[in-house]
Amino acid sequence: MTQRKTVGARMSILLGALATATILSNSALWADDLPSMQNLQKDDAIYAAIPDKFKTAEVINAATEADYPPFEFLDEKNQLIGADIDIAKALSKILGVTVKNNQTEFSAIMPGLQAGRFDIVISSMGDYTSREETMDFVDYYKGGESFILRAGTSAPKSLDDICGTAVGVLKGTSSEKLVKSNSDKCVSAGKSAIQVNSYPKQNDAVLALTSGRSMSVQGDAATNGYSAKQVGPTLHNAVIDFYGGYWIAGIAVPKNSRLFQPIYDAMGILMKSGVYADILKKWGLEDGALSAPGKNQGTQG
Repeated sequence: MTQRKTVGARMSILLGALATATILSNSALWADDLPSMQNLQKDDAIYAAIPDKFKTAEVINAATEADYPPFEFLDEKNQLIGADIDIAKALSKILGVTVKNNQTEFSAIMPGLQAGRFDIVISSMGDYTSREETMDFVDYYKGGESFILRAGTSAPKSLDDICGTAVGVLKGTSSEKLVKSNSDKCVSAGKSAIQVNSYPKQNDAVLALTSGRSMSVQGDAATNGYSAKQVGPTLHNAVIDFYGGYWIAGIAVPKNSRLFQPIYDAMGILMKSGVYADILKKWGLEDGALSAPGKNQGTQG
């Protein structure tokens, strides 16, 4: 038994290393800016609306999680890349002020914004009505939920199929909150609770699945699909619809901040330019494209 545990531990480390290596090697192919981004120009009216302190500093500091591919993750040079990084670069060109992505663990993002350590959040953050109490959102993406499963494992058809199982989630995300809520529903229905395994990084959650510590990983369908693809045929991504909904990602700014309107207007220009569509296509996210930015169009959560 002890030897079997040791072999299993070594295998889990190997699988995790292989998954990470694959993500990093593929990421190098996408690190360069899109050619169409060169066509974006500073909008003088939008720049004039930016509060003076950001013009003086010439930077808007954005909190960004570092392990949520394909939205944001680290390449082989330990540099942030992904759809949200490209969006920040594109917005910088329109705003005339650099939008700097600052690597931050997701669970520390909202406290950091509220404490003033960051000016905004660009991290595929779900726009939920509960979050709108302290933040305003420039909505730019529509997503859904899915489960990463080991090959040969059937996709859950209802909440009953999840009760009593061990589910991995990214710490601090809406998915974590959703799984905990569903666990309570399982118990109320007389079924076994869900074992919620929370991890600081997506790769940690996937490693727990490949090593058998979790039976699935629940999260954003696009991110889960990307992660499963990097590992290969030993995993598959199952998009689910029995939760009966979707989620909206937005750029978060402190409530009633004067930064909201310039960023909202810049996002509108970005979407009309075609560069927004190019960015989403580059990262395999085109199915979640919005035709125009929204304000606080979040769902319950």
